[in-house]
Amino acid sequence: MTRKTGRTFFLLLIFFTVPAMALEMNLESVISKALQSNKDLKMARAEIKLADARVTEAWSSVFPTISTDINYTRNLSQQFIYINGSFGGGSGPSRFSFTFKNELLLTTKLDQTLYSFGKVGTALKIAYNYEDYVKALFVYQKEKILNSIREGFYRALVLKKIYKLAIESENSARENYEQTRVKFESGVSSEYDLLQAEVRWRNAMPATLAARNNFELAINNVKAMIDLPVDEELTLKGSLDTLPPLPPKLPLENALERRADFKALLLEESMRKKNVDLEFANHLPNLSGTFSYSYSGRSDQFKLENDYDNYVVGVRLHIPIFSGGYTQAQVQKAQVEVEKTRLQVEQTREQVAIELSNIHLKLREAFERIQSAQKAVDVARRAFEIAQSRSESGLATQLELKDSRLFLDQARITELNARYDYLVAHLNWQLASGSYSMDSL
Repeated sequence: MTRKTGRTFFLLLIFFTVPAMALEMNLESVISKALQSNKDLKMARAEIKLADARVTEAWSSVFPTISTDINYTRNLSQQFIYINGSFGGGSGPSRFSFTFKNELLLTTKLDQTLYSFGKVGTALKIAYNYEDYVKALFVYQKEKILNSIREGFYRALVLKKIYKLAIESENSARENYEQTRVKFESGVSSEYDLLQAEVRWRNAMPATLAARNNFELAINNVKAMIDLPVDEELTLKGSLDTLPPLPPKLPLENALERRADFKALLLEESMRKKNVDLEFANHLPNLSGTFSYSYSGRSDQFKLENDYDNYVVGVRLHIPIFSGGYTQAQVQKAQVEVEKTRLQVEQTREQVAIELSNIHLKLREAFERIQSAQKAVDVARRAFEIAQSRSESGLATQLELKDSRLFLDQARITELNARYDYLVAHLNWQLASGSYSMDSL
C-alpha cells in the first residue's frame, strides 16, 4: 500500500467511525424550527387560505357572471320542406332545402344581480367575519401547539437531569462496591457488606437504563413536534435554574379580552346573527338583469356567410311566494344556532374563570414544593456525605449508605419535578390569560 493510499484509507476510517456532531438547539431555536416545520401549524395555516377563498366566493355574488357558448354543426345530408303548388313550370309540390352543410352559433350571456334586498351585503359581512374568525382561531391553535412544544422541551431537560442523577448514583454505588471489595480482600470488611454493596450497585443499573429510555423518548417527542428526522442526533440546551416569578391574579375580563379563542367565539356569534338575516332574505324578492349576444352563420363552404347577430336585454324579478315552510325552517335553525353560540360564550366565560383559579393554585403549590424540596436536598446531601464518611471509616453499614443515597436522589428528583410542574403551570397561565395571543393578534 502506497503512502497516499494509506492516508486516504485513514481519512475514510476516521470519517466513518467518528460520529456526526449532534444538533444543538435551545428553546428559541426549537420554537423557530416548529414555526417553519410543524405539520399541525401548516394545516392550521391552510384554513386561512380557505377563509380567503370564502371571501372571494362571497364577492362573486356582487360581480356579473359571463359565459360564452360556441356550437359548430356539420349536416351530413340536406333537409327539405315541401310546399303545395308548382314553381318554375313543374307539377306537384315544390321542394326547398332549408339547411346548409356548415352551421356556426356563438352565444354570449351576462347575468347581473341588481338588487337582492340585503342578501349580498350580509353574505360579504359574514365572509369577512369568517376570515377574522379563522385568523383568531389560528393564533390560539398556534399558541397551544407551541405551548405543548415548550412543555416537551422542559420535560426533556428534566428527564436529562434525572438520567444524569441515575448515572451518578450508579457510579457512586460502583465506586462503593470497588472500595468494599478491596476492604474485603484485605480482611477489613465482611462478605455480607460486600454482597450488600454489590446488590446496591447492580440494582442501580436498571434504574439508569429506565432513565435513559425515558430521556430518549422525550427527545424523540421533541423531534416529532419540530419535524426533525428521528435518526438525527439532538442535544437540547437549557436550564431549569431560573424560574419566572409567580404571576399576579388577572381579572377575568382582561383575560377574555386578550384570548384569541374567545375573540373567535364572539366572531362566531356575530356570524350566526348575520346568518339569520341571510336566511330571512330568502323571503324577499330578487331582481336581476341579463344581456345576451348571439351570432349565427351558415354556408355550404368553410366560410362565414348567410350570417346575422342579435342583442337581447332582459330584467327578471323573482318573488318567493310559498316554499312549503322550508325558508322559515332555515330561519328558525339559524336562530337556534345563535342561541347555542350565546350559551357557549357564557360557558366559556365560566370555564376560563375556573381555569385561571386552578392554574394559580397549581402555581402556588409548585412554588412552595420547590422551596421545601430545596431544603430537603440540602439536608439529604449532608446526610449522604456523613454516611459516606462513616462508611469509609467502617462506622456505617451498607444499608445506611444505600438509604442515604436513595433519600438524596429522591429529594433531587422531587425538586426537579416541582420545577417542571411550576414551569408547565406558568406556561398554561400564559395561555389561559391570553399573554401569547396578546402578542400575536
